[in-house]
Amino acid sequence: MPLYHSSASILNISVVLHAGATTILSHHFSPKTFFASATASKATMMQYIGEMCRYLLSTPPSPFDKSHTIRMAFGNGLRPDVWQKFKERFNILEIAEFYSATEAVGGSFIKSKNNFGLGAVGRAGTTLQTLMGSQTAIVKHDVETGEPYRNSSNLCERVNPGESGEYINALDPNNISDKYVGYYGNQKASDSKILRDVFKAGDAWYRSGDLLRKDTQGRLFFVDRIGDTYRWKSENVSTNEVAEALSTSPHIEEINVYGVALPNHDGRAGCAAVMLKSAPSSQVLKEIAAHAREKMPKFAIPLFLRVVREFEVTGTAKYTKHGLREQGVDPGKVGEDGLFWLPVGADAYTEFGKRDWDGVVGGGVKL
Repeated sequence: MPLYHSSASILNISVVLHAGATTILSHHFSPKTFFASATASKATMMQYIGEMCRYLLSTPPSPFDKSHTIRMAFGNGLRPDVWQKFKERFNILEIAEFYSATEAVGGSFIKSKNNFGLGAVGRAGTTLQTLMGSQTAIVKHDVETGEPYRNSSNLCERVNPGESGEYINALDPNNISDKYVGYYGNQKASDSKILRDVFKAGDAWYRSGDLLRKDTQGRLFFVDRIGDTYRWKSENVSTNEVAEALSTSPHIEEINVYGVALPNHDGRAGCAAVMLKSAPSSQVLKEIAAHAREKMPKFAIPLFLRVVREFEVTGTAKYTKHGLREQGVDPGKVGEDGLFWLPVGADAYTEFGKRDWDGVVGGGVKL
C-alpha cells in the first residue's frame, strides 16, 4: 500500500518507530513472493488491506506457506469467506481486524485466535460498552435518501441488535474540531460528515458513511458503504453481503457487486462482476445460479453477471464500482466482457445481448 495512506503511515511506520521494531518494505505487493520474503526476513507480523489475503490464497501451494514465522495478521477488509481459509493454509495464529477511516474520530478493533471474531471488525464488551457506549451509536438509515432516518420528532433512532444502520461517533457540538478536523481545504465536504440534532436538539455526531450492525455479544460487522447498498423490489440489498455469499461458489475467483439502473424499472438491479476459475459454460452458469438461490433471498440474487478478465482497484487494493455502475448492463458499453442475465423463471444465467437490452429499454421485458 502507498506509504501516504494512514494504514501504512500511522498503523505501520509510526507504530514501528514508537516500539523500536523493524518493518520490511517492498517496491510492490507480489502474492507469489510474499511468504518467501516473509520467511527470508523472519517477520513475525504482517499487515493486510482490502483483498490482499484473497490474492495470497489464489496462489499455488508453496513450501513457504508455513515456513515463515508470522504469528499475527492485522489490517482491515478481510472477508469472512477468506478469514478461516487464510489462517489454516498459512498457519496464522491470530487475526487482528480493525475498522476506521483517516478522517474518523473513532474506530473499532478485534483480535481473534478462534472463530468467535470471524468476519467482525470490532467488539465492545461489557466494560468498553460501559465506558464508551455513549460515544458511538448505530442509527436507522434511509436507503432512498442516503440519510439517517428521522422520526416524527425529527430525531434519529438507534437500531436493534442485529439490524444494520449508519455508524456514528459523538462530537462536542461546541467544539467540533476537538475530535474532528475535517478535510483540508474543503469545508463543504467536512460539514457533510457532521450530523446534528440526532438524539436531542443541539447535539452533534460524526457520520462514518458506513452501514454496520452489532450483535448481542457486542461484535461489530461491516455491512456496506452508504451509496453501495441499493434498493430492489422494495428491499435493501447490501453489495458486501451479496459478494460474501456468492464468493463461496467454487467457480468464482473474485467478485465485485453493485446495483445498476434499468429503464422502466424502479430501484437498481443487482449485477455481479466476476472473475471465474474456468470458462462460463452453461453448466458453470447454472451452478452459480443454484448457489445464489441457496445462499440468499430471491430479491438479493444478482440478475446480471459480468465476466471480467481483471478488476480495477484503488491504491489500497479495494475494488472500484463507479465505472461499472456507469456502464450498467448495456452490451454496447461493457467492451469484451461477457454479460449474462437470469430471466424470470430461469434456472441458469444465459447470455444477455443487444436484443435483450432493447427489450428492457422498450419496456417489453420486466424483471
